[in-house]
Amino acid sequence: MDSVNNLCRHYEEKVRPCIDLIDTLRALGVEQDLALPAIAVIGDQSSGKSSVLEALSGVALPRGSGIVTRCPLVLKLRKLKEGEEWRGKVSYDDIEVELSDPSEVEEAINKGQNFIAGVGLGISDKLISLDVSSPNVPDLTLIDLPGITRVAVGNQPADIGRQIKRLIKTYIQKQETINLVVVPSNVDIATTEALSMAQEVDPEGDRTIEMVQTAFVKILSNDFGDFLNLCCTAKSKIKEIRLNQEKEAENLIRLHFQMEQIVYCQDQVYKETLKTIREKEAEKEKTKALINPATFQNNSQFPQKGLTTTEMTQHLKAYYQECRRNIGRQIPLIIQYFILKTFGEEIEKTMLQLLQDTSKCSWFLEEQSDTREKKKFLKRRLLRLDEARQKLAKFSD
Repeated sequence: MDSVNNLCRHYEEKVRPCIDLIDTLRALGVEQDLALPAIAVIGDQSSGKSSVLEALSGVALPRGSGIVTRCPLVLKLRKLKEGEEWRGKVSYDDIEVELSDPSEVEEAINKGQNFIAGVGLGISDKLISLDVSSPNVPDLTLIDLPGITRVAVGNQPADIGRQIKRLIKTYIQKQETINLVVVPSNVDIATTEALSMAQEVDPEGDRTIEMVQTAFVKILSNDFGDFLNLCCTAKSKIKEIRLNQEKEAENLIRLHFQMEQIVYCQDQVYKETLKTIREKEAEKEKTKALINPATFQNNSQFPQKGLTTTEMTQHLKAYYQECRRNIGRQIPLIIQYFILKTFGEEIEKTMLQLLQDTSKCSWFLEEQSDTREKKKFLKRRLLRLDEARQKLAKFSD
């Protein structure tokens, strides 16, 4: 565990200055002239982007129906040491608003959007920056983009869908941008507009990460909201299952990282990778010799030292290349397995066990008082209308 903590601390020390530099350059507007590394979060309208960002940042972002994110939001997360107090700041158009509590974030962003894009449903390409410093967030910077909509609603501009797509494309088409596509699990992924846009600018998928947002609790609230007891019990069970699945997935991921510490000396795949790297290095040496023969001759006077260093470098490159490939393949599979497959199976099994408990079945299906009153009202209305229909039928005869 100490080695893992040391690795994380070393990583934070190296990565934080790079993130700060990129954020400073973006604030200066350098992105208009030079493409900067970024992670762009995109998704269809109501795809669950806000839930993902709230889970990362620990703050409530603007929510609601229609277009909620109306300006690109740069979410800058800075990890503090344990015990340090939460700090926040919203910046836009030479205006800075200091925040002392996470609950102030939503209102501050809404004010910023109204100031930049106007009060209404229009969008703008001007950035709003949200800085969050807390012991409970990772060192990370994300750009949240407006959700994709197909049809203009109410007072929205007729071409609102085209405006949003054009804005999103200016970010995701850059080679320096990683595209984080949020997809709800209760829709057909193949028909998702956000994923189609990402595939259009990144056909190989090298810069695209798909995040499937589970919607078990949302479906539960929509379909069984009238049965309060069942809803509360099911939500508690879902939370318990989720925590267990997360723990199992984390243990398995940690195991894979430990397994990667084994050098694949006898692995045929490792040998092939090493062979490829050696061939590339040899090709580079030939090119150098052609360009500058004098330097090549001078270096050849120390063959033993050069060969030892070169061999070590080649082995390190081959080892880390295979580690990256293995982890890149396995980690997404583990997460997908636990979130999409076993999570759903566990929920199905738990719900069936709940309903098989006949002693509590009537309690689970007990309706709220207002639902009962609505049903009684509808029954009385149905009787009145039925009697009226009969009288009208007799009158026409």
